[in-house]
Amino acid sequence: MDIREDILTPRERSKAFSEGKPMDRIICLPMVAISAAYLIGKTIKEFQLDPEVMAQSHIAAYKRFKYDSVGLSTNCSVLAEAMGAKLDYPEDDAANCIEPLVKSREDLSKVKDIDPEKDGNLWVFYKAFKIVNEEIGQEVPISISVSGPVTTAATLRGTEAFARDMYADPELCHELLRKSTDNIKRHIKTIVAHGADIGAIADPIASASVISPKMFKQFAFPYIKELVDYIHSFNSGAALHICGKSEKILELMVETGADTISVDKVDLKVVKEVVAGRAAIVGNVDTTDEMLHGPVEKIQEVCKRYIDLMRDYKGLYILSTGCDISPKAPFEYVQAMMDVARSYGLYEYN
Repeated sequence: MDIREDILTPRERSKAFSEGKPMDRIICLPMVAISAAYLIGKTIKEFQLDPEVMAQSHIAAYKRFKYDSVGLSTNCSVLAEAMGAKLDYPEDDAANCIEPLVKSREDLSKVKDIDPEKDGNLWVFYKAFKIVNEEIGQEVPISISVSGPVTTAATLRGTEAFARDMYADPELCHELLRKSTDNIKRHIKTIVAHGADIGAIADPIASASVISPKMFKQFAFPYIKELVDYIHSFNSGAALHICGKSEKILELMVETGADTISVDKVDLKVVKEVVAGRAAIVGNVDTTDEMLHGPVEKIQEVCKRYIDLMRDYKGLYILSTGCDISPKAPFEYVQAMMDVARSYGLYEYN
């Protein structure tokens, strides 16, 4: 494999991408998140709670792979934690909610209107961003992702209870979604105040793997669209990432107005046809079939197939994984993706 050294920095490449100008190669974003802690000999728990560990992990990962963006994220419960939920932090896995905060309607009073600088562990992102930005921000875009409204609300209530409430008590769902959306906005405003890029809205519990397209339209769509509009008010592009199966909600995802649609377990050919140039597409090398089990040759084959498929896409395409890469995945598989981007994904550039 003939691998060419990059001509542009990731920041230069990103600028050219957004302006429709020539690039040296395809943009490639393996979603390296909590697993980056292992590159500096730290635990995932330390990564989630210590801004210095988070920052140095991302710096080490970027310097090793030189992918095209550094996205600060930990777990999808972090916003709910700031709102009052209690999380468990295992040593080597993402934090998860111990028990629902809102066990009944009476518990709604327990849900806080957050101060992002003080409540929960959102502050870890802001401090980590400062460290990362000072070290590598001149050459690579750095963003902080945000948990989506359905995932945040469902964490507060408990996913199964929230799903039942969509039918039994939709008003309670909407109250939780309202509180979640307002607090996500506070987090977004603070991200902007610190000078970071706004990362993707990540809403895995809004997936068609969890709720029906009808429920997505009723409960997820209005609040996600509101967040997209809010992000646009900062003259920033908005990205939407929904894990799992999303084929049946792709049209609604586009109708949120998101500038970038990030997909997971869905046929990329279908995504290409449905999105039809209305948004950039990010995806979707499988984090289990390819990135966990490999081998390198299979990962490279899939990456090449996706590059070929998307060459004539009338919008913009970013080669990426379908979700965050498992902490159990070998780092050589991340390198395999980048090697394809720097060989098969080359563009003519003078």
